[in-house]
Parts: sequence; structure tokens; C-alpha cells
Amino acid sequence: MLLNTHTWLLKEYAGDRLQRDNLDILIYNVIPDILPIHPDITPEMTHRMERLNSVPPDHGKARFIQFHLLVDDLSHYGYITRRGHERHENATGGYAYRKGAALASRMIEMNGKHNGVIPLDEALYRSHLIIEMAVDLVVFRRYPEIVELFSEAVEWTLENRLESLADTLVWAYSLPERLARDAVMQGMAAYRNEILRRSVSLEGRTDLFLHKFYGGVAGKQVRSGVRDLLLRGIESVADGEEFLSATLTEIAKAGFGGGL
Repeated sequence: MLLNTHTWLLKEYAGDRLQRDNLDILIYNVIPDILPIHPDITPEMTHRMERLNSVPPDHGKARFIQFHLLVDDLSHYGYITRRGHERHENATGGYAYRKGAALASRMIEMNGKHNGVIPLDEALYRSHLIIEMAVDLVVFRRYPEIVELFSEAVEWTLENRLESLADTLVWAYSLPERLARDAVMQGMAAYRNEILRRSVSLEGRTDLFLHKFYGGVAGKQVRSGVRDLLLRGIESVADGEEFLSATLTEIAKAGFGGGL
């Protein structure tokens, strides 16, 4: 899942325990997606860590990295894994892949007309991302304050918790200290308020998809096709609240404890 969804789920989990002096847990919760903005760090590196292992007291907020991974597992596979899977092992049992499967044939058709045929597993991967974008847009429409909350967390963490965040990432991912700090700074720059504001729209998400899969260079027909897929995705996630509620229930059943 993506930023707004992860943030909303953690906010719901934390409830009144989320306070100004621990807003950095919202950043830990998105770290698996923030760090790969750096060219030396891949999503495979940040998503292949133990889901429910214990963490030392001085790195306790690493639990909220685990929270992100639990959500992704349930979205992708429909169950919680030990360390995740490689991309090519993605199952279709999770919400994003089940919903995305209905879009895969259109994804193949659209791409084949304009950019060459893609295999089914790649179409499923791209389609699941359309669903994640759709859920994220729906969450923002229902809870528009979520972007301001995350933006506040970014600024507060940069000002007050940067060193402890970098130190915990060195431990969690066995990163060199300099790389951990550089990756945080580079990644957080992409999550500042004005950038987030531009992204939480249908056109903004279309741009993100085109940048990821077409290098930002695509004709009007491809843009129109991606936009249509997003609209279909939004229609298909009308039951998204049920998925979000079930996700929180499954995380609680798994014994996750954030220590707040």
C-alpha cells in the first residue's frame, strides 16, 4: 500500500497515543518506501526484514517499520509472511492483487497497443499498483487531513529526530551510517508538503505511474489509458474500508505491539 493508507492505518492503530512528541513513528512506518528513492537502496532490501522479531529498547521504533510490512503482506499475499517474498513470487491472494487481476487484461491490451506486449505477471504487478493508488486516493478523499499530519511528521522528525532515525536504520538494515543518513534526507525531500499535495489527485497519480513505468514519456493515449485504469480501480475499491478494518484486526491477531 502507499503513503496515505499506511499513515491512516497507523493513526487508527495508535489512536490517542499518537502525540506530537512521537510523530516520527509515522516516518518509520513509511521508511520501506522512502529509502529506495536513494539509488543505492532497492525495495527488495527494505521489504525483506523480519516482520515480528523483537527489537532492542534503543531502537524500539523499528517496530513501525514492521507495521508497514505487515500491511503490505496482507495487501499482497492475504497473510503475514516471515520475511516477505521476491517480486516474482507475488501471490494473488491479497486485496491489491485480487482487485488488480480484474485490470490485468486491460493493462496488457493498453501496453501492447503503444509500447509492446508485457507478460501477465508484469501486468498483475502494475495493476496491483493501480489498486494501491486507488485506495490511497479514496483514503485521502475521506480523510484529507492525513496529508497535513504526515507533512507535520516530516518536518518535526527532520528537526528533532533525524539522528535517532538514521541510527535505527543502521541497525535495522545493516546500512553504513553515511548511506542511512543520505537516504533519509533524499527520501524525505520527496515527501515534503508541496510535493504530496500535487500527488493526491487523479492526474498526480497518473503522473507517478507514467514516471515509474514509462520514464515520464508517454503519449496522450497511454496517459488516457492509465487514467481510465485508475478510475476503474477507484470504482473497484468501494469495499476498501472492509479491507482496512480487516488489516488492523489481522495485525492485532498476529501479536504486533508497537510499545506506545
